[in-house]
Amino acid sequence: MVRVSVFIYLLFSTFSVIVFFLPLSLQDRGLSSGAVGTIIATGALIGIFAQPFWGYVSDKRKTVKKVLLVLLFANLFLSIGLFSVQTFLLILIFYITFMFFNSAAAPLTETLCISYAYQHNKEYGRLRVWGEIGVGTASLALGFIIEWIGIGYIWYIYAGGLILAIAAAFLIKDTESTPVPVNLKSLGKVFSQPRLLWFLFLILLIAIPHRMNDSLLALYISDMGASESRVGMAWLVATLSTVPSLMFAGKLIKKWNEMGIIIIATAAYALRWAIYSIADSPSVLIYAQALHSITFPLFLVAAIQYLMSIIPQELRGTGQAAFAVTFGGFAGIIGSAGGGEVFDRVSPAAAYGIGSLITVIAVVATIGTYLYNKRHNIPLGSEPSERSAEA
Repeated sequence: MVRVSVFIYLLFSTFSVIVFFLPLSLQDRGLSSGAVGTIIATGALIGIFAQPFWGYVSDKRKTVKKVLLVLLFANLFLSIGLFSVQTFLLILIFYITFMFFNSAAAPLTETLCISYAYQHNKEYGRLRVWGEIGVGTASLALGFIIEWIGIGYIWYIYAGGLILAIAAAFLIKDTESTPVPVNLKSLGKVFSQPRLLWFLFLILLIAIPHRMNDSLLALYISDMGASESRVGMAWLVATLSTVPSLMFAGKLIKKWNEMGIIIIATAAYALRWAIYSIADSPSVLIYAQALHSITFPLFLVAAIQYLMSIIPQELRGTGQAAFAVTFGGFAGIIGSAGGGEVFDRVSPAAAYGIGSLITVIAVVATIGTYLYNKRHNIPLGSEPSERSAEA
């Protein structure tokens, strides 16, 4: 468990560079908020195709570790161009190519966590928490380091972290594969289920403002006059606040089931974005980031467990890719591009106000789904035995 935890910690530390500080790097190279949002959105678009592709390759080849190593080595080499080119077109080309590999790393790591937890009777949340700790501590450290040496040296930090993650990946054991073969027919049958498609739509509604926040919060705080260290502090507050939630998510789900937890998390999301829309200082945004503790981690664990309960075991990698495509792909396109345009044309407050409204709609839709499933005796989540292994 230690080796897997170290790998997750190191890999997610590198994600903080791409998600939280790359937008500042692009802005430093002369791009507007709208242009930054457009570039981030194209990466999300590529992820829609890349994540299922690599998920299917992983399921077909019955290996997560080897596919992850391919992705990480590709990220290392492509990042050289991504962090060095200056024009919008070249940045866009390198970012698209980079994201073809990078976008699949997180969902495959989630698959690794789920499989490891299932095989060793561990709680998923207690393993996944190391990713959040990695993001949080790296964000804080990056904020101070970049403030000290400048945003222009960000690639050296990213490359160093990624090399450590690659070294850790060599030390982990590959997940055991299921003996059931994967084929396109079974794949098509799974993704023609109305229940699955509706659930992915709910994920989309919830994820749009979340992905907007991931892409543009750093710009929002920076526009208020905050330094890079305060940007790092904001993400430290957010990610470390998730630690208790991830540690006890399994117990909460056992008590209230997956759909009940998703309703709670979605309602908290609506409140969170409403606060962001009326924030008048970086301090308000930093304190409000603590609401991340009852939004993302509870939603993540409950949504993944619910998704895994309606997808065959042999297609879990592909199912995780479907979650990532929806959460990071479609939602990333709408949230990053749409949010960036509203940032430029109206205001950040308006963008977060729209995000809060979208989430209120998601709350109503999720409650409706809960009541419908309960009335028609449709399971509201996984079986108790599955929860104990995967929570």
